[in-house]
Amino acid sequence: MRRASISVLVLASLGCPVEVPDPSPGFGSDTAGTATPTADDSTGHATGPITPVCGDGVAEAYEHCDCGDDPECSAPDLRGHGCTDVEVPDAEGPVTGGTLRCDPTTCRFDTSECTVCGDGHVDDGETCEPEIPLGSTCAELGAGAVGEVVCDPLTCQVDASLCTDCGVVLRIDGCDEGWSTEAANPAAPPSSWACGALRPGIGLGPYSGVWSTNLAGDYADDEASALLSPALELVGCRYDAVEIIVRHSFAFESSGPVITDGGVVQLGDGTSFETIEPHAGTLYDADALQTSWSPPDGQPGFSGRHPDEGQWVESRFRVEGIGRFDPPVLRFVFGSDGSGTDFGWTIDRVEVFEVPPG
Repeated sequence: MRRASISVLVLASLGCPVEVPDPSPGFGSDTAGTATPTADDSTGHATGPITPVCGDGVAEAYEHCDCGDDPECSAPDLRGHGCTDVEVPDAEGPVTGGTLRCDPTTCRFDTSECTVCGDGHVDDGETCEPEIPLGSTCAELGAGAVGEVVCDPLTCQVDASLCTDCGVVLRIDGCDEGWSTEAANPAAPPSSWACGALRPGIGLGPYSGVWSTNLAGDYADDEASALLSPALELVGCRYDAVEIIVRHSFAFESSGPVITDGGVVQLGDGTSFETIEPHAGTLYDADALQTSWSPPDGQPGFSGRHPDEGQWVESRFRVEGIGRFDPPVLRFVFGSDGSGTDFGWTIDRVEVFEVPPG
């Protein structure tokens, strides 16, 4: 900085006009804005550089800002900049707003009151944070009957674009919503699926309305049973794709590294079904189940060696071309081998809603 000042003085003493570059303000540089390099005498010749004075209320030369005695730091004091225009040191996400200040001792931007999306705090100008659960539903926001309210990770604003009136929520509160059970293989024993209160002692809470394999105890050996949902009434849909969210819990017997008992989710028309795989949330185990009957023998599925076993989880399925199922029906297929059991599979809630394809 000293060398540059000497060069300016030498050129000025020779009567030469001096131009100082105008770098972009802020963003970590030592200069900001357009400097006023010289003052002219009555002859029009340069007489020397003007030295900016921090605190005089005039932002010039290499000063980022100069608020003088203005505690509010108006836009001219900040050269028209706000938090979203400047670099915020150590920001872990996009800058969403806040108040840009000026350090009165250095005349550089003070970003301590700027807000950052993803910092875990819902600040002024934000309506949510990605890691903080949202308390509003689509219906509560008046954005649709079903769907999903999310937090935009770039703006920290509530995003209800996935809300829609095309969808259905299947709750299992009274056990009279049209669910049914069957043997998934005609040669297998009868289904053990039952609806009612979740038995105590398994660490999942006193839920009064669930479908589970054998509410009174563990499931049976050599089982291949299925739980069928009511027909999904999807009305007024714009798209032929749906997102399916299943809230469930499972604990299956598994013989060491060998996957035996487990379950898969299927979609069909009530007569024929195809297995669908989750794309998010709790996923299937990559290895195939080894149960006594097909289905689900030979298919990847939820298994007894899954790290999410024994707790409430969500699994998300994306299905393109839902219109080929008329009407669409979900089927939860459980299977076991000939030895070793556990408390099985419990379904608490299912939500289905349209989404744009792709």
